Amino acid sequence: MNLVERIKELMDTHELSAAAFSDRIGVQRSSISHILSERNKPSLDFVLKILNAFPTVSSDWLLMGQQQHETLFTKTEPATNPSAPSNASVLTPFKNEAAPSVQTTANQVTTDMPSPSNRDVERVVVFYTDGTCSTYLNKK
Repeated sequence: MNLVERIKELMDTHELSAAAFSDRIGVQRSSISHILSERNKPSLDFVLKILNAFPTVSSDWLLMGQQQHETLFTKTEPATNPSAPSNASVLTPFKNEAAPSVQTTANQVTTDMPSPSNRDVERVVVFYTDGTCSTYLNKK
């Protein structure tokens, strides 16, 4: 099964037409048409838009066809903001270490983070309640 067939399967699973799928991932309808007809190949940006719109889809499955599809995604409702992901995830910033505990109050967030040791900050991403975000890169 190739990437285009997996995209079609994703659309079928979520019962989305090409037009609804293009609206959901935020691309032009002609882009979907050209990809589904295999006139064009999906770009990295296109694949990332799919993964952002469908956070329960495994990137390994979408790109390489690895893993069983039944465990990869479930039906989700579209986000109110099409550019915002429909589900939030907790990301662990350090490999092979426990996730930091986070406690929130009305206006404050505190974290119990492991010591950064000899690590440099690469980027900071701020997520806003309106579904937008800002990325700040560390320029060395």
